[in-house]
Amino acid sequence: MKILAGDIGGTKTILQISQYANHKFAVLAEERFESNSFASFDEILDRFVNHHQELGSNLASACVGVAGPVDNQQANVTNLPWQLDSGALASKFAIPRFTLINDFQAVGYGIEQLDAADLTTLQVGMAVDRGVRAVIGAGTGVGHAVLAWCSDGYQVLSSEAGHSSFAPVNDLQQELLKYLSQQFGVVSVECALSGPGIENIFQFFCAREPDQLTEELRQATRQQEITPVVVEFAMAKKDPLAIKTLEMFVEIYGAAAGNLALFAMATGGVYIAGGIAPRIIDSLLQGSFINAFNNKSKMQQLLSSIPVKVVTNPKVGLLGAAVYAVRCA
Repeated sequence: MKILAGDIGGTKTILQISQYANHKFAVLAEERFESNSFASFDEILDRFVNHHQELGSNLASACVGVAGPVDNQQANVTNLPWQLDSGALASKFAIPRFTLINDFQAVGYGIEQLDAADLTTLQVGMAVDRGVRAVIGAGTGVGHAVLAWCSDGYQVLSSEAGHSSFAPVNDLQQELLKYLSQQFGVVSVECALSGPGIENIFQFFCAREPDQLTEELRQATRQQEITPVVVEFAMAKKDPLAIKTLEMFVEIYGAAAGNLALFAMATGGVYIAGGIAPRIIDSLLQGSFINAFNNKSKMQQLLSSIPVKVVTNPKVGLLGAAVYAVRCA
């Protein structure tokens, strides 16, 4: 059967048509679009279908992962002014079954499609067979999902835990919370744990230790987007504030992943997804992430037994949407 899969993020939208047979997907067409360049998802899908008119006909099913909550098959994209309605999309594009799921639900369904080469291990642990799994990933925002085994496979539960309150774990993070409270009022996890969160942490250190900022980084952040520049300088050890920014970000990431592991009792493993983790993999491997992950008082022994892996395949959400499209066909 032919199916359509999509992955809508705050930055990019990817669409794919594939043929599913013998438990395998053969990609027939795929395109990436800059989300901010379009007023609606309909515009993107219309362009994609027109580009691939022959392939886009007679689709059996479609599934799109959306960066935002999905309610009654309607969705508002959190960081875009887009509204989606699966019924309207099915009718407009003549696709019999059109399903919307949260983007991290899609990531969860994609986990089973990954090979060993798509994963980097941060903590070996010992996975419990059919144990609950959890996924967390920082990008434009920070997504969460929980995978629970049901009869013959994992079902993925969506979450908006990225909008829960940021929980500092030491004095320096308490200072960050106070700084962010002055900026945002209510401080969610994604105020610190996201691409914009890296910029927020960097601005905190600039305000706290302005004399430590090198002129090179000061000039670079005036000419380019702050987050990728700060990460670049931190990874190259070229600026003390960039280094401190990334160190704090990694510690916050590890603590948040540990919190999710406890919430879900994720004895089947925790998967670190999203666009940022693969770019900072060397920093994640240095130990502070796992130290923060396991640093949960009486639960350290439990947490140290949980496998933790970074998903390095950037299309895991697209894979998961394809899997779910087949399930719904």
